Amino acid sequence: MSDGRNPTVGVMWAGATALSYSLSSIVGKDLLGSLGAESLLFWRFGIASLVRWAALFLWRRRGGPDPFDLPRWRALGLGVLFGLMVYLGFLALNYLDVSVYIVLVYLYPVLVVVFSSLLGHHRASPATWLALGVVMVGVVLTVPELFGGVGEISAVGVGLTLAQAFAMAAFMIISSRVMPHSVDGVVSASWNVLGGALVMAPLAFGGGLVVPSGVVVPKVLLFALVPTVIANVCFFRAMRHIAPGVVAMIMTMEVALAIVWSVLFLGESVSGVKIVGAAVVMAGVLLAQWVNVRAARTEPEADDAWLATPPVP
Repeated sequence: MSDGRNPTVGVMWAGATALSYSLSSIVGKDLLGSLGAESLLFWRFGIASLVRWAALFLWRRRGGPDPFDLPRWRALGLGVLFGLMVYLGFLALNYLDVSVYIVLVYLYPVLVVVFSSLLGHHRASPATWLALGVVMVGVVLTVPELFGGVGEISAVGVGLTLAQAFAMAAFMIISSRVMPHSVDGVVSASWNVLGGALVMAPLAFGGGLVVPSGVVVPKVLLFALVPTVIANVCFFRAMRHIAPGVVAMIMTMEVALAIVWSVLFLGESVSGVKIVGAAVVMAGVLLAQWVNVRAARTEPEADDAWLATPPVP
């Protein structure tokens, strides 16, 4: 293509993004028992920050963007919020199976669209509210223990996960409003990870930093590099070829992949009702994102700029 955009390549990069992100909660859940959430996230963000910022400085020497040409304190503050948002998710994983967590946290794309409508950023269509209703039905099916009185599930874990979903939606809306749209996505994501490392440092050291050893070391490196660094590279490669809304739709594959990995590698069992619930939630998410893409085509100023920074669960 004359402009260098190749939709097929974009879809492949977006699929690689979903695959990379799907490993986050799986590897993280596996490491929680040996490191704890605070130490685990400190090492994740610390290692990822070193790699990201080294790459940024090399890129800058080759003509890339200046990583300091932005509101620095604002960027760092968003990074601190980002770190706390991710921390909520890993606290939730102490109580929930990955197969439940990943479905509930994926409420955030619908919440972004709904909150944007309520705040007057764009007008909510009937399809938006339909999407929210579909997602709510899916949530009830995903955690029937809370609504049907059958079986047990941690209400604390569900509450933490829903809090993270709301926090992710708020973070995306705030970051798209307070940061200049001219800031390169890789730069802003690097500030996010740096802020995450800074906010996790006192939590990790205050509770007694756990240093990984033995077979845990390669797992920590995998956790720090694949869903935190490599996934980000794949995401922005995809954005060069296809629209952000399309990237987001493809990335919903993360839910299905994470459920498969949770069964294969963590030994979790997933009932048929929960599989149906996950499918219903994803249908609602896809409907909301489809509505968002249509709105962006008719209202350019309402473009889904909130997708410029990919989430890291």
